[in-house]
Amino acid sequence: MRSATRTMSANLRWTRSGTVWADWVLTGLPYGLRPLKDKETARSLHQALIRSLPGESLLLGICSGLDPAAVVERMLEGVDLAECPDWVAECEATLDTLDEIGPGQRIYWLSVPLGFDKQSDRGLEPLKASAASLRDQLGLPRAPLSQADLERRLGQASRIAEGIPGPFHPRPATPAQMVWLHEHSLRRGLFQDLDLPTGSQTDLGATLLTPKSSSALSEPILDEGGQTDLVDAKGRGNPLARRFLKVIDGARVAEAPASYQSLMVISDVPDAGMAFPGGEVIGRVDESGLNVDWAMRLNVRSSSEVASKNQRALKNLNEQYGQRSGELSHGLNVLDRAADDLAEYVGILSSDKLEVEAQATLLFCVAGPDQDSARLQAQDLATFMSDAGYKIVQPLGLQEELWWAMQPGVPPTRAVREFAQITTSKALSTLVPLASVEVGDSKGSMLGLNIGYGPLFAKNRTCGTTSVILHDIDGATSRDVSGSLAIAGELGSGKSVTLKKLAGDIIDRGGRIIVADRTAMGEYAVWARSVTSAVVVDIAAPELSLDPLRLFGPTTGARIAQSFLTPLLNVAPTSPRGVLLSDVLDPSYLDVHDVASLGGLVTHLLEGCDLEGAQELARLIRVFSRKDLGRVIFDETVPPLSLSSAAVIIRTHTLRLPSRDELEHQHLFEQLGLEKIFGRAMYALIAAIARTVSFDDLDRLAGFVVDEAHAVMISPEAEREIADFIRDGRKHHAAVLLGSHDPLADFGSPTMRQLIPTRILMRHRDKDLAANSLKWLGLDPTDQDLLDLVCTNMSPVSPGEGVPPHRRGECLIRDTSGNVGRGKVLVPSVRERGLAVMTSGPTGGSPIAEASS
Repeated sequence: MRSATRTMSANLRWTRSGTVWADWVLTGLPYGLRPLKDKETARSLHQALIRSLPGESLLLGICSGLDPAAVVERMLEGVDLAECPDWVAECEATLDTLDEIGPGQRIYWLSVPLGFDKQSDRGLEPLKASAASLRDQLGLPRAPLSQADLERRLGQASRIAEGIPGPFHPRPATPAQMVWLHEHSLRRGLFQDLDLPTGSQTDLGATLLTPKSSSALSEPILDEGGQTDLVDAKGRGNPLARRFLKVIDGARVAEAPASYQSLMVISDVPDAGMAFPGGEVIGRVDESGLNVDWAMRLNVRSSSEVASKNQRALKNLNEQYGQRSGELSHGLNVLDRAADDLAEYVGILSSDKLEVEAQATLLFCVAGPDQDSARLQAQDLATFMSDAGYKIVQPLGLQEELWWAMQPGVPPTRAVREFAQITTSKALSTLVPLASVEVGDSKGSMLGLNIGYGPLFAKNRTCGTTSVILHDIDGATSRDVSGSLAIAGELGSGKSVTLKKLAGDIIDRGGRIIVADRTAMGEYAVWARSVTSAVVVDIAAPELSLDPLRLFGPTTGARIAQSFLTPLLNVAPTSPRGVLLSDVLDPSYLDVHDVASLGGLVTHLLEGCDLEGAQELARLIRVFSRKDLGRVIFDETVPPLSLSSAAVIIRTHTLRLPSRDELEHQHLFEQLGLEKIFGRAMYALIAAIARTVSFDDLDRLAGFVVDEAHAVMISPEAEREIADFIRDGRKHHAAVLLGSHDPLADFGSPTMRQLIPTRILMRHRDKDLAANSLKWLGLDPTDQDLLDLVCTNMSPVSPGEGVPPHRRGECLIRDTSGNVGRGKVLVPSVRERGLAVMTSGPTGGSPIAEASS
């Protein structure tokens, strides 16, 4: 059978039946784990979409493979490959990882017949279609499309697009995309999809207005029941066991494998109606774990059009009541129920003048490389739909007809009308078919997989429309958003693995990082040395100095030094000591007296300063400078740190820190030991150094990595530096990456927490901390299902065995757009890099399994 489309131009298709259809690619609405009020908004937008459609239309949800090369292209975008060989190697290895995973995507498509806006079209268009078919048979050239006709049809399509709610972002489909959709239909279940072609009328201009022949669409060979697979008539067996369609690409009969497709249609809906929320059976079809294409054939009519039909139905009911008068039978009960349903239906249409009647035929297709695969998937889908209260059937002898019913440009058939469900736009919108759980950015490094809200995948196998999550720290400036990120989770949930993975991506893409490593084992130092020429500063045994005067010179260094010494000495900035400190740290004063280090400043205060109070200030500083803990700042024999390295790791494991009570209560603060006082000031200094270095070079991406963020946030001065990082980092090509356990306690003030755009929540078995983290994500902290997910069903810990390898790295993630979804962090695809980020050390295996420890 030939394709229904005979000519394509712009987003229009002229069909062999004489109608002209317009096609758009739509964007799914954020749904998934959104709050109920957001879901209500999504349902309302679906209702508006249905009401905007004129009469006949076809809505498609296509489960397509995602070309690994397309993902890697987005990872490479904006990176100088000649300067980043390690990133090139990671991207090459990512191709193999994605080939093993087989990622997918769901594409939403709308196709609408434009109708006849001129009376003459009713006769002319079918005549033109017949003439085109005759010319094809005779081998004659086709008649060209007139420019006036093309512009008139584009105007019709434009008016329809104007009625589609804006959040669906209707993009006119291109002829290349129409060909892609057709080819996808021929190869379902064979995992041969390429990425959806990009481009729009705006991008390509007049090129798209050139008519394209339907010869670009391969003619399908459709074999219902796979009759060509049978050797002879005796082998036909039971026809009821052969409810599938064998589809072959007619242009590649010899070499192309056949696609075995099972076409199914909803024949009955729940008696109690379509519930909301919870009844979004189409929007959540990926929850089945199957690769399902669905189609919704719609015929929308206004309430005024339906009124006369309802009157006829009421008259028929009255006649049937009269015919059964005096009978006591089950028939009267049936009539009573029908009368009640009709009364309710009429009431709904009457109460809302904008309400419409929607006749919807809901079609599904699952496919595989053989008939058994298609049959088993069809059984699983039927079970999934049955659990939701929907009955779906595979009509024997109608597989081919239903296949065509899922193609744009094909008029509705008998089967479509037979299985139509008559309802209202409000009821139909509860299915929320255009629901999206996508998170992440359009380009950047691959953070992991988007596992949606469907069933968790088995070892080394994904299902449904598992896609990838990209995180673009580098492009935050151009998008006018912050690239900063924070991760919350319990010990061992994968925070450190994720932070090291992201930090490694920054290095490999040509950037630089500074890390505050609080671990006793120095895990960040070990990791950094395995991926680059890292410089490590150990505060307890310094071989490099962090003296800000030696690092940055008198102008910048003096400002940072004053910010360090003020909390260290506990002096008020406007007190006599504070004023003296400001005087001696003035850049011009330092130049005049040739003071180039804080150790030299102490000597100058003792021996060469005539300012009042200099001796007392020097003795106060020497309380710390003479101790071992002060060598990293005040010992002039220790060479200064070079800030040119791609990775600077500052080991802070020996620093002791005050508690919040000790900082907030005067009597406790006055009893602080030297170690805690120094620790507080030291974290403020590290944050100031990181911000200064990161903001200094606008052309190079920089990241400040702070695992165990509570240690930094205990210092008000350090918290202010981190806040500046988050607020202004996008202007300076810089970002801060935080990790800790309780986001409400450890990520600073409420304002600062809300300014962090990308937030990741990993496993938390403590319900209070899980609730805090859910609130931080913007989700309902009292939702028991979400609490159970975070506490027990996200990277679950098995007693005595730990987390199964294929369940590691699971998380909830909120992206810069506010979308929230479920993800699974993947370690780097280069094996050595993947092993390096593992906190618990090398364990072997695939990076798909080794997502976190």
